[in-house]
Amino acid sequence: MITLKENFYRLLHPKVVFLLTSKGKEGKDNVMSCAWATPASEEPPKIIVCVSKEHYTAELILESKEFAINIPTKDMVKALWICGTKSGREIDKFKEANLRKIKASKISAPLIEGCVGFIECRVTDTVDAGECYAFLSDVIEVVVDEKYFKKYIWIDGAIPMHLGGRKIVYFFSSK
Repeated sequence: MITLKENFYRLLHPKVVFLLTSKGKEGKDNVMSCAWATPASEEPPKIIVCVSKEHYTAELILESKEFAINIPTKDMVKALWICGTKSGREIDKFKEANLRKIKASKISAPLIEGCVGFIECRVTDTVDAGECYAFLSDVIEVVVDEKYFKKYIWIDGAIPMHLGGRKIVYFFSSK
């Protein structure tokens, strides 16, 4: 056994990596790669997403109190990389990553065309969690492409997984 306290979160990986979209009060959209989300409740449906306080996305979510989780396919790894290594304060990451925005059904933040699942969320509480904000949110709409999600589980290899740090793989298997 080894001590791993400074990297404890790596024990909780791999995790689904997703594209987190947000929209500020002044109408600017942003997207970032993220893997730090977890269900918080089934009834009522709630989710927690953690975002670094330094990220532009955190600023926009604090303003609007909304965000969307967009589940990409393994074909979107390049976009995940761009959205996880560049700042939306400096560039339009949608344009840079060649992502097309589509309208969400219940929130103002956009969704991303080509993703296989979407979770639209409205923030109910924000917790100061060290270097991150933990956004406790109501899940207000969920849509998934049944081609990739059968009997409540992702189809083998359908979505990218995050190993921690800058590593993304797609080795998921439901067998």
